[in-house]
Amino acid sequence: MVLFVSANAYYPARLIANRFKPWSRETTLFFKKYLDIHMLLNLIALFTLTLHGHYAPADERNIILSASFVLTVWLVFAGLLMRYNVFHSMKKQMRLIHTQQTLFVVWLILILLGHSIG
Repeated sequence: MVLFVSANAYYPARLIANRFKPWSRETTLFFKKYLDIHMLLNLIALFTLTLHGHYAPADERNIILSASFVLTVWLVFAGLLMRYNVFHSMKKQMRLIHTQQTLFVVWLILILLGHSIG
């Protein structure tokens, strides 16, 4: 979870920085580099989550944690498709689906609920 939260601090940082446009060259380079870090940390976190879910005791597994896993896979998959422009004509729709802050909040709630009842 720490990896996901660290990786996804990208969005609040970018929202704050957008209030101070035009960006300096350093700010632009920072966000380009941070986007790569964001992608890498999310992939590492997904791999870690997969291992954690596989090796977790059976009594800790539940439908809520399964839903959070599916949402995690979707967010990473949509992010990869968007990052590498797989669907040029659907880029705007992919961005809307991928960057919904609501999905991040739902993901966080699912994780917390899933672990509290598990």
